[in-house]
Amino acid sequence: MTRAGESVGKAVGTGIRAARLGAVRAGHAGAAGAAQLAERAEAKLAERGVTADRVRGVVADRAVALAERAGEVEKTTRRQRKQLAKKAEAMRKDVVKAAERARKEAKVRAKDVRKAAKKARKEFAVVPQPKRRRWPWVLSVLAAGLVAGYVALTRRPQEVHLQEEATEAPTPVTADQVAPATGTTADSTAGTSAGTAGGSTDTTPGSTTADGDTPQQTAARNGRVSDRG
Repeated sequence: MTRAGESVGKAVGTGIRAARLGAVRAGHAGAAGAAQLAERAEAKLAERGVTADRVRGVVADRAVALAERAGEVEKTTRRQRKQLAKKAEAMRKDVVKAAERARKEAKVRAKDVRKAAKKARKEFAVVPQPKRRRWPWVLSVLAAGLVAGYVALTRRPQEVHLQEEATEAPTPVTADQVAPATGTTADSTAGTSAGTAGGSTDTTPGSTTADGDTPQQTAARNGRVSDRG
């Protein structure tokens, strides 16, 4: 096991060393290639009449121009950012002021509303509540009672009068009762005249006729019969 570990360690170390050497060789090869490309570019530029110094100057000028443009853009962007920040801050301040103003107005209105409610509550407590009047109902009940009593009193005498008329109504007299009454009256009249002449007939109120009636009853019947005729 120990030997196997040692052999594996040696193999790993050898691989790492080989990788390092390869990387160094690749670096050297890249540098050599870049140098060769630079030499070829210089040769071509020399053929065209352009030197390396001129190329370096052009590249440097372009780099400076790009740097200036980048600075300007950065300045413009920074200025715009500042302006936007100022505008945002102003808007925020305006919003805060408006909110504060609205809050103050709301407090004032709420205070006024509370004062008005308190004043109204005091006035409502001071003003006595109108009590419900009951005397109109009492008067209406009394009026109804008086009307009922008046109607009862006005109808009562008529009812009594009708009852009296019903009790005092004469009994109907038939023809059979009229004939004997007429004969009896004639007989009593003759007897009365005879008694007056001879002084033997009794005409006192207690005397009766042949039918058993008093002279007053007979006279009453005769009067009723004559009225009917």
